[in-house]
Amino acid sequence: MKYSVTVFVLLTWAFRWSFCIYEDQIGKFDWRQTYIGKLKFAYLDTISTTKKAFVATEENVVAALNLKTGQIVWRHVLEKADQGEIQFMDGDGDDIVTVSGRNIFVVRTWDPHNGFLKSEWTVAQPLIRRLIDIKWFLYQKQLFQVVSVALSDITITAYNISAGTKVSSDLIHAPWMAQDSRCVLAVPYLACLDKVGQEVLLHSFSLTGAGTQTKSLSAFMGEVKTSVTLETVGGSQPVVEVAMVGNSSKHILLLEANGFTLYPHQLPSAAKLYVASYEKSSIVLQALYMEGWLVLSGSTLETGKELSDLAGKLKYPSGLGEGNIAAAVCSPKKDKGKGCRILLVTDDHAIALMSHPGKFVWVREEALASIAAVEILDLPVSDTDAAIEKEFDHKEMDFGVSSGFVGMFVHRLASQILQLRSLVLTILGLGEPPSAGQRAGLVRDEFGLHKMIVVASSAGKVFGIDNLSGEIIWQQRLENVKPYVDQATGKNHAPFFVQRTTRHFPSPAQCALLLRHKVTDEGVLFVFNPITGQPLAESDGLISLGYKVKQSFLLHEGNKESLRGILLLDNEDNLHVYPESAQSVAVAMAATIFIFTADPNSGLLVGYSLALSTKQNLIATRVWEIKLTHGSQRITAVISKSSIEKVHSQGRVLGDRSVLYKYINPNLVAVLTQGFDPVHKQFLNIYLIDVVSGSVIFSISHKRAREPVHIVHSENWLLYSYFSDKSRRTEIVTLELYEGKVQSNTTAFSSVAAPLQPIVDRQAYILPGMIESMKETITEKGITSKHILVALANGAILEIPWVFLDPRRPITVTSEMREEGVIPYMPELPIPSEAIINYNQTVQRVRGIHTTPSGLESTCLVFVYGLDMFYTRVAPSKTFDLLKEDFDHFLITAVLLGLTVTSYITKKLASRKALKQAWK
Repeated sequence: MKYSVTVFVLLTWAFRWSFCIYEDQIGKFDWRQTYIGKLKFAYLDTISTTKKAFVATEENVVAALNLKTGQIVWRHVLEKADQGEIQFMDGDGDDIVTVSGRNIFVVRTWDPHNGFLKSEWTVAQPLIRRLIDIKWFLYQKQLFQVVSVALSDITITAYNISAGTKVSSDLIHAPWMAQDSRCVLAVPYLACLDKVGQEVLLHSFSLTGAGTQTKSLSAFMGEVKTSVTLETVGGSQPVVEVAMVGNSSKHILLLEANGFTLYPHQLPSAAKLYVASYEKSSIVLQALYMEGWLVLSGSTLETGKELSDLAGKLKYPSGLGEGNIAAAVCSPKKDKGKGCRILLVTDDHAIALMSHPGKFVWVREEALASIAAVEILDLPVSDTDAAIEKEFDHKEMDFGVSSGFVGMFVHRLASQILQLRSLVLTILGLGEPPSAGQRAGLVRDEFGLHKMIVVASSAGKVFGIDNLSGEIIWQQRLENVKPYVDQATGKNHAPFFVQRTTRHFPSPAQCALLLRHKVTDEGVLFVFNPITGQPLAESDGLISLGYKVKQSFLLHEGNKESLRGILLLDNEDNLHVYPESAQSVAVAMAATIFIFTADPNSGLLVGYSLALSTKQNLIATRVWEIKLTHGSQRITAVISKSSIEKVHSQGRVLGDRSVLYKYINPNLVAVLTQGFDPVHKQFLNIYLIDVVSGSVIFSISHKRAREPVHIVHSENWLLYSYFSDKSRRTEIVTLELYEGKVQSNTTAFSSVAAPLQPIVDRQAYILPGMIESMKETITEKGITSKHILVALANGAILEIPWVFLDPRRPITVTSEMREEGVIPYMPELPIPSEAIINYNQTVQRVRGIHTTPSGLESTCLVFVYGLDMFYTRVAPSKTFDLLKEDFDHFLITAVLLGLTVTSYITKKLASRKALKQAWK
């Protein structure tokens, strides 16, 4: 016991000295951006001094935004998935009321000023077979629940907001209501459509006990030959809009106790409507999008009179999708007249506040809360370096010197002359103007720390972000496309291909994003320049493939233009190459290319080899297949190694000075399957499979283990975590694979040769926390030690050295183990505060961690994304290749200068002494 305590103290001490930052370093190498997600409900505050917009989103977030800046004043992230799904949000001036959940509804009231929770109570969902839906609304300080039952009735229950007690319950008979009846809530009325022959009836129910009215819409709609839509018009009055499908106009109706009042004018069907209060009247705000412009107008609800103060035309921001009016408030302006503040929510998840008439005040890009793909790329060189590269673009110079030390010397002189000429021209003002990237500071730095983060969101938007500042440099909105959905996990993902980097000057960098069409599900490629965001193909960079994509990957070699092709496998097992210029490269590499597919539902893995047909076309031939699942089992994850990973050491030196060689198989993937059985309940299996030969190298099974499961696969080791139902805790398992003390092949690994059964070391650990994502660090040459980055559910990003997760950690340490540097085994992994790389910058709902090497071998760049975004840099082995910030340059200069002077004086004195001795 005493020994274990001592070891724990030593480990904690080692953590403390390994990770820490000073107070003045906060925010120097990192940044965080907070988001709320796609807007679902909104309510504008018009009472308090600091005007706010209270919002609830599809990410189960309740927040308050400052109306002047758009910044988050306070934010609460509710439970995940259905348990925290927000069904309703509204305010009554004193409280913000939310209803969340599915089977059990949780009603909460929040303080609008600081976001403090004031009360919380629950309501059970009624168990009704023909339940259509459940609606909620706030009216006169009471919360109402409206339960609609098909072919039966409508139940309205009122609750006290603060106490949660039932105030009243009413029943409205509606035997005509079908399961597909379209009903909308326009407080305090419930409006439903009922079509009888060619006649359309509107039933309006007063939810506060004033009765039920039924009226025909044929008087102003005429004969109805198509289906009719019914939608609620948001705002302060019970207004609904009615339109026939395919018609270019629509009507709006004001619901009243005796039926409804028809608005005098027909409105365009594409118009976005909202009813705002102004003094003692109501105004119908109308927004219409026309060729890059937003046309706004306003009219009185009672008379339909146009208000000239609210008429205007506004230039719509480029890259912003069409939006709906989520909330609006109108008030008198200082210079007389009327003015409105309008909160827009767009179809690409952005939230914008517009001052009308006027301009856009701010825009929040909430698409960044649903990132589906990430890549971090090098920036181009500076204009000076680009000019030098351009000068030496040809392999041979005019004077015939192209190689050897003479050629290198001539190249160096010529580059110095070019730099001198550029300097003189710049001083005289005759030089070429700097490029756009040079003016924006988007150039590659000496240590490769300045990069471009390119992200693609589920909303169909692509962003280019400066990694040093977090500023959005460019953005592209893609229409009629959507990302792929992982059938096992339900998460969105979009394959991202870097076809050419910025290192191939003067050719621009090129990337491709694989998406699918919203209607046909056929593959669509978006080809673009990742530095500028400019599309590099026709039709705004979108290329329709005309087939559904089954598998895709990037070729290992480029064509004459250094452009790497994309190999695509369609649903009929036909192969395609993009671009066509890379077809010859794919044909030349066909004998060395193997691909595989995995079906999550059937559990079938199929391997293909590439060959050439008689017409010299690429064809895919099945060479192996494995069925890993049966019954209720499903494949939930397939994890391969990073394509840019480099392994520095081929073996591990043991305490007796022998070498244990690593089993480094670049074709090895980890396949995770999960299932359920009545004995062990949930279980999971891990398979390590060589996808070239189809051989199962290793497998392991865990009983009573369930999600969340996260896997990291790198070099010769595998790390995965799961939640143990038996012990009710998060456990981490590490596997290391070795060939033994004799290396089977010293040149290159071959999956075609006889399979080698590796030696597997394994160990399990306990982590006191829930894991949301894991990723290993990666560096330029792979020399630096590996650390594991773990995103915890509490918003912390934990950095764990591999030495703590080493499966070779023994219970009893021998002298040889101590010589090897292995620490004693302890099942519990510590979480010291010094190992939290985001210190107090909480990152909510992490979906992934992306790591990339920098120009420094010691430094790894880290980008964490989810509901929030966080960027930083880590040095797993400390910055051994970089001087410290507090390095005393003056002192070292003085010492060097002193040594130089001393050596010169000593040399003179020695020569004088030697001369005197020669004359004796």
